[in-house]
Formats: sequence, C-alpha cells, structure tokens
Amino acid sequence: MRFTATLFALAATAVTFAAAAPETLVKRGGPEICTSNKDGTGETDQQVTKDCCAAVNQKAYFNEVEKVCEGYGGPADNAVDTGEMVKCCASRDRGSRAV
Repeated sequence: MRFTATLFALAATAVTFAAAAPETLVKRGGPEICTSNKDGTGETDQQVTKDCCAAVNQKAYFNEVEKVCEGYGGPADNAVDTGEMVKCCASRDRGSRAV
C-alpha cells in the first residue's frame, strides 16, 4: 500500500511538471561560462563570464575560484538563467556552455 501511494505521488508530480509552461522547465540551469569561440568551445573568457553573470538578472554570482557563473547554493544550484547567459555571451561575440 505504501509503495502504491509513493508511486501515485511520483506520477502526479511528473504530470504537474509536464503540464507546466515550457519556460518554467528550461529557464534555469547549473554553472555557465562564456567561451572564446562562438560554438561554445575554447577557453573560458573570464571577464565576459563575470560581466554577463552580473548583467543577467538571476540569483547567481561569478565564482572567482572556479571561474564560472553559479548559484549561491554552489554547482548543484540551478539558479543560472541559461537563456539570458547565452544571449549575453553572444552579444559580446562569445560562445557559452554549461559546466
């Protein structure tokens, strides 16, 4: 009986997430960097990453040790607005990628 209730709760949660608006599902992500190449390859462009992390309205900061933009909760915190970071990096003629 307990297994059935747990399974039902998990299924209800999955349906709730599936019915949510698409931007709710993909808006935030983990750590992000701006790269020297437009295709997302190459070295981290630390200055552009730092600038974009500050410019994008999110609950994240530029980690000076790791050289990434990440949420205040650390690497597992999905606080970085990936779409806006991609736009910001591209506006500065750089690529981006999640790390």
